[in-house]
Order: sequence, then C-alpha cells, then structure tokens
Amino acid sequence: MLYYLRHLEDWFGPFRLFGYWNFRSMGAVVTAFAVSLVFGPPIIRVLRRLGARDQGREFGGLNVASKEGTPTMGGILILVSLFGSSLLWCDLANQQVRIVLCAALYFGAIGGLDDLLKVLRRSNERGLSRHWKYAAQIAFGALVGVLFLTRGSSPYDPRVAQTLTVPLYREGIYLGWSYLAVVVVFTVLASNAVNITDGLDGLAIVPAMLVAGVLGVFAYVVGDGGVQGLAHKLLFRHLPGTSELVVFSCALIGAGVGFLWFNSHPASVFMGDTGSLALGGVLATLALLIKQEIVFFVAGGIFVVEAGTSFIQDYVGLKLLGRRIFFRAPYHHSLLHQGYSETKVTVRFWIISAIFAVMALATLKLR
Repeated sequence: MLYYLRHLEDWFGPFRLFGYWNFRSMGAVVTAFAVSLVFGPPIIRVLRRLGARDQGREFGGLNVASKEGTPTMGGILILVSLFGSSLLWCDLANQQVRIVLCAALYFGAIGGLDDLLKVLRRSNERGLSRHWKYAAQIAFGALVGVLFLTRGSSPYDPRVAQTLTVPLYREGIYLGWSYLAVVVVFTVLASNAVNITDGLDGLAIVPAMLVAGVLGVFAYVVGDGGVQGLAHKLLFRHLPGTSELVVFSCALIGAGVGFLWFNSHPASVFMGDTGSLALGGVLATLALLIKQEIVFFVAGGIFVVEAGTSFIQDYVGLKLLGRRIFFRAPYHHSLLHQGYSETKVTVRFWIISAIFAVMALATLKLR
C-alpha cells in the first residue's frame, strides 16, 4: 500500500522513496521482524491455550519426547509477518507478487490442516496422509504451470516461460509445454524438501532465509532490463516485474528472523507443517517465477541432503533392500544418534547452507 504514496511526491518530496524497490525492501525486512516481535508472544499463548502442542515421539532409542508440549503451528507467525509486511510494502498490482502470496496462503493451509489433525489425534504420525499432501501440491503446481505457460495469463513471453534456465548455458533448454511437468515435479520436490528438513530448533528457518536471499538477488538481476541493466550484462533473459519479488524476498527474510527469535534453542514454538510447507511452497514459487529452479537446488543444498537421505532410507533401504541404510532419516537425526548435540548439528547445517548459498551466487557469472 505504501508503494502508492510515490504519487504524492509533488506534495511531499520524500514520498518518491516509496517508488524504489530497494527502499521498500529495507522497510519490508524491518516491518516483518517488528510484526513478529509484536504478535509472537500472543500467538504462542493462544496456541498453548488451544492445546496446539507438539506430541513428541520416540524412535529407535533416539528420544525426542523432551520437546513434547511445545506449541506447534508457529508457521502462523511466519505467515502473519510475511503478509503484514508484503501488503504494506509490495506493489500488489504486480502479478508475480500476487502469485507468490497465493502460494504462501495455499501451502500454509495444507500444512495447517496437517498440524490440526496431528493435534486432534494426539499423534505426530496421524496428520494429513502423504497421498493427500502430494495431490494438493501437484494441483497447485499444475495450476501455476498452466497459467505460467499460457499466452495471455503468463507474465512472460511464452517461449521464455517454456525454457528451462541452466547455469553455464546461456540459451537454456526449450521444453515447450513439457515444461509443465518440470513445474509440477519441482513444486512437489522443493516444498517437501523444506518440510523434511524441519526437525530441530532453528534448523529449517535459516537455510530458508539464505535461499530467499539468493533468489532475491537473482530476482533483482533478471528484473533489471535495458542495455545497461544487469540482466544484459550478465547474459540473463530480462523478466519484467521480477524486481518487485526482491521486496517480497526481504519480507520473507524479516519474517524468518522474527520467527527464529522464538524458535532458537530451546524453542518456544515450532513452525510445524504450517510453516515448513508454506516456506517450501513460497521458495519453490519464487524460483519458478524467476526461472532459477536449478539454482534453488544449489542454494538449498541442505534441503537436498535431508530429502535425499529420507528417500534413500524409505525407498532404497527399507522397501528395496529391506534394511536401514542410515540409523534414522533425515540425516540430522542420524547425527544426533552419533552423539552430536542439537545445537552443534543446527549451527553446522547453517554454515553448510551459507556455503551452498555462496555457490549459488557464483553461478551469476557462469554464463
């Protein structure tokens, strides 16, 4: 909403600042963080009073029941902060912003239903079934893919929209309508990878913020058109309107920092699937809109490791070989079993995530 104050610069000169995405990006970070600090304590109290608490679980001698009773569904705080800041600072007439806000709401609703069922059934294993989750994620990916690839509804030229961007290869790979399959598969993989990583205090939120930061940088580059623009200089296709996603990415980072304030060890609240699925869906949609799906997997390498170990354990080890390959998947649970403290595992994962983020940024020059 503040974006429209730029029209009043003749009445008050400083209002012109609201027309600049970089000024609004800084405001979005601070606002999202402030909203988290203001609304965090009451939201946690309400969740505790309503009985929305983690149910705890124990597996294979690795006891995590000590977390039982901690309020869950803290992803609500992430969404409140994200929407509060985005609605204030983003240009809501921008189609890409509207799409990514819808993604946050949609995936947050899926995760919220999953968390609610777990609370009502008093079991972390009896939430929304995996098949229903996949179906809902596939439906969203298919809808976005169709809108994205159809002339008239797509924010980009159809040939650009139907091309997969590949680091080291300037032209990319033109896929036509088969790119729809890429959109669907990528949406499911990316959203679930973030969801799987959420298992320790602060473990998922910091890598998510780093990925949001990387995608924000790429959004700025591909959105900066013209002969003197960064898109031209770095040999990227110019994607009109994506600079506004920088403001959204900064709002997401601010919401993440605010949530970490309460989620740092020992956590006062867990994000639950409400937050992890919302984060995964938002980051996947951001990557699709700036056409950097491969960069997402580089920047989010820690998500790939966590999801990969779970896949290997479930489908290769247990179903194919009939035995465990890891003591427990995802991999952070195996590290806990080896005697590493929760804080050490979390901080080391943050460090590795930062390295992956730097690697992803390095691809800016690999054209």
